[in-house]
Amino acid sequence: MATNVSKDEEKERAINTWRNKNEAAKKGEILREVQKLKVQIQAMEREKCTHLYSKRSDFRHDFAVLEELETKTVGERKSEQIKLKQQLEKISHMVKRFHKELRDVKPTPEFVERLKIIMEEIEGTINSFKEQQRKQYEAMLLEERTSWLEIQALEKKFDSWSQLSDDSSFMKKPKGGNKPLASARDITKDLPPEVAAFEKFLEQTGGVRGGWDEYDHQTFLKFRQRYMGKPVFLQHLLPALPTRTEEEINQHEEWYQEYLFLNETKKEAIKKWRERKEEEKEELLAKASEEPTETEDERKQRLQEKIEQERIERKSKLNAYKVQKELERAQKEERKLREQLDQHKKQQEWKRKQEEMKAKVMEHKRQREEEESYLEQQKQLWEAEETERKRQLSAREIAKFRHRDESALQQKLRKEKEKQELQKEKERRLELLKSQVEIDVERDPNRLLKPTAGWKNRKKDKSSTGGQVLTNMMPHRAVPAWRQGP
Repeated sequence: MATNVSKDEEKERAINTWRNKNEAAKKGEILREVQKLKVQIQAMEREKCTHLYSKRSDFRHDFAVLEELETKTVGERKSEQIKLKQQLEKISHMVKRFHKELRDVKPTPEFVERLKIIMEEIEGTINSFKEQQRKQYEAMLLEERTSWLEIQALEKKFDSWSQLSDDSSFMKKPKGGNKPLASARDITKDLPPEVAAFEKFLEQTGGVRGGWDEYDHQTFLKFRQRYMGKPVFLQHLLPALPTRTEEEINQHEEWYQEYLFLNETKKEAIKKWRERKEEEKEELLAKASEEPTETEDERKQRLQEKIEQERIERKSKLNAYKVQKELERAQKEERKLREQLDQHKKQQEWKRKQEEMKAKVMEHKRQREEEESYLEQQKQLWEAEETERKRQLSAREIAKFRHRDESALQQKLRKEKEKQELQKEKERRLELLKSQVEIDVERDPNRLLKPTAGWKNRKKDKSSTGGQVLTNMMPHRAVPAWRQGP
């Protein structure tokens, strides 16, 4: 049983160790990712300040609005950070106060009520803080979604532009030689009033798209069809068309309603015209059936008149068809001419901007070269001054070092001289002392063979004992003969 418990504990310990390692690895990966994002943000900030917000940039005025907006958002973010910090500090202070109250627990109703009030205050503060953050996050998510839709709309628009075929020829002459444009002739005089009003409306308002490009108009129609023409579609359409303002979209909606009304009126007019033709045809057939038997000449004449009438009708229809085609061709030519003129203006504007930019670059290059030459001259002067200053400083340092070396040498010689004088004085005093304690002793070779004063005293003590043997005397060796004396 104990073995099973130990195995379970080891397994649980291994699982906890593995879990801790995974958490540490995840934390490390998150920190590395955060550091990488910080480096990218710093690089993007440098590029932004260099290319967009630089004072030397030609598009400085275009990005001034973005710079102001960014400054405003940065200020708002900092103020929001300060508010969040204050709220968190308030919550932390309340929690610390609650912990402080828990240290001295008193089983009284007043104490429990006070703890309850503190807990309710903390809970209310935290809930209000969460609700505030939730609303802010929802607003930010909505803003992010709107920005994402605008970006997608712009990308789709860019893709549609890239798919359009570029017209390489400028101001290409239309086929037909010197045939005048249809816009120079009155092409609506043979049309019904409703059709003429519709064609005139299209001519004055920019064609079947109301002056908008294909992508914007198709997006407008898609959203209008999705919401069944209800006014709410305008609010959903605004993020999808970031290049159009709300006023422009409302004006386009009014134009489209007028377009639908005139188009429906034109269809009704055409339908009535066809019905009238059918009625006339039926009347002619009825008259023909009611008329008595006619002669061959009358029949031929009536047939000829009928053929002539049908020819006139076909001719009028053909003329109407030609007028319609001529109107469409004229609109197409005018649109093409307008596009070519716009393209030419854009090319001219682009060339002008390129020339201005080139002139600015050359001016900047010239100023840069002048600055570099001036800086080079200043650098040379500074180097010459620095060399002269270093030379003077080196000369002063060399003189200072020489003076220091000479002083050190003189001090060393003076110390050596004092040392020699002290040595001589010491030797003199020693000689003087030697002369005071010196004793002249004569040489006596026999003195070595004589007994010492201690031995003589010992002999005297032995003679004074009366010849008695002293048992307590220390044994000694025999006295050599050369020390016994005479």
